[in-house]
Amino acid sequence: MEKESYKKYLDPTFISNYSNLKLTTDMVLEGFILGIHSSPMKGFSAEFSQHKQYNPGDPTRFIDWKIFGKTEKYYIKQYEDETNLYANIFLDKTLSMSYKAEGSKYSKLDYGKQLAAAISGIFINQKDSVGYGTIANKLKIYIPPKSSRQQLKTLLVNIDKNDTYDSDRTVDSYEEISLKLIKSGITVIISDFLEEPDRIISNILLLKKRKQDIIIFMIADDYEYNLEFKNNSTFIDSETGEKLVVKPSQLKINYKGIYDELIHKYKKTFSENKIYFKFVTTKTPFDIPLREIVLIRSKRM
Repeated sequence: MEKESYKKYLDPTFISNYSNLKLTTDMVLEGFILGIHSSPMKGFSAEFSQHKQYNPGDPTRFIDWKIFGKTEKYYIKQYEDETNLYANIFLDKTLSMSYKAEGSKYSKLDYGKQLAAAISGIFINQKDSVGYGTIANKLKIYIPPKSSRQQLKTLLVNIDKNDTYDSDRTVDSYEEISLKLIKSGITVIISDFLEEPDRIISNILLLKKRKQDIIIFMIADDYEYNLEFKNNSTFIDSETGEKLVVKPSQLKINYKGIYDELIHKYKKTFSENKIYFKFVTTKTPFDIPLREIVLIRSKRM
């Protein structure tokens, strides 16, 4: 990684090269976060934070009368702002995420990093607390949520890393993720989800019990999804190294049907459990998943 290469995520011009939209200025700040913060989100309430000594002008309804009874001094309860969100973003870094077809502009991991960086910038710009983790066979890295500008730099530096792990699944990491979700908030998971779906679904549903609003982004390489390869192509399993020469034209119909069935299974089950799910390919402009978040969040107010 080049020194300070993370700064590209702060440059609207860099982002607009991919989506023809200045995410960090126009749509994101004026649409996504303003929509979320226009009223408290359903399911999220103010939580007690600390006491402070009462001063003239403070709301009397927040006086803690139990403390007054013990000390004969007035203290008020302070609460965390109802519109201050706690968000965690988890990015899949198994080997399959590094896949990039010859005709693709960037890999699934590159796309996921862009998405994670954009979402991090959105929340930090609104003084929300954001954490970040990388997942493979377990939770590899975890940075607890904070809302400072320094936190944004920390997140972007870690998001920018190109490391992947020698693992073919993330399902076992969700129990560790659950233990990190100590406050109600938003959990964003970015992965290709090319795993046994029933186990993935079961483990993600457990996160709902941690009072999380869950947002799922399933990423596929566009060529991988549509099987747009030349005949007699050699496919190499990025996680096992196994090679196979096939004629994509002979496999395309069945392959596409199986892939779409997997996507449908995720979408149906997650939707039934009020979990937002969005399938994207590496050719999907970034404004599309982010705009859909705007819509789904506004409907929940």
